[in-house]
Amino acid sequence: MDIQSICHVFLILFGGFFAFQLTFNSKKFAIDLRLDSPQVPYALKPAGFLMGGTVAMLIVTFFQIGIFERTDTPTLLVAMGFFCTFAFIWNMGLFLKVWPTFDGADHHIKNAIRPLIPLIVIIIYFWV
Repeated sequence: MDIQSICHVFLILFGGFFAFQLTFNSKKFAIDLRLDSPQVPYALKPAGFLMGGTVAMLIVTFFQIGIFERTDTPTLLVAMGFFCTFAFIWNMGLFLKVWPTFDGADHHIKNAIRPLIPLIVIIIYFWV
């Protein structure tokens, strides 16, 4: 297995974990994000389905099912890279108090680091 395949599998597992958490454990995820409204878990479920769709596309391109090939993976990873970059910038802005948080409490650094993990893997994928 080469490095790109390992990065591909890691992104499938990492994205699959968060897709599962957002879809089926959205109430706990909302509490972890300090969002106390009863509507928030219902708003996180579509995000879980979208992330699950992205993971499904990663699986399809990894196993080259149908018309999808391994050459289609970079397009998907560039889109994921943009999303992770913007999420990291937004969360660092909240942590560094560039933007105010919705409840006035401090923003945890772990929320800023989470999007950095797949972003680093995507950078490694394209670097190798």
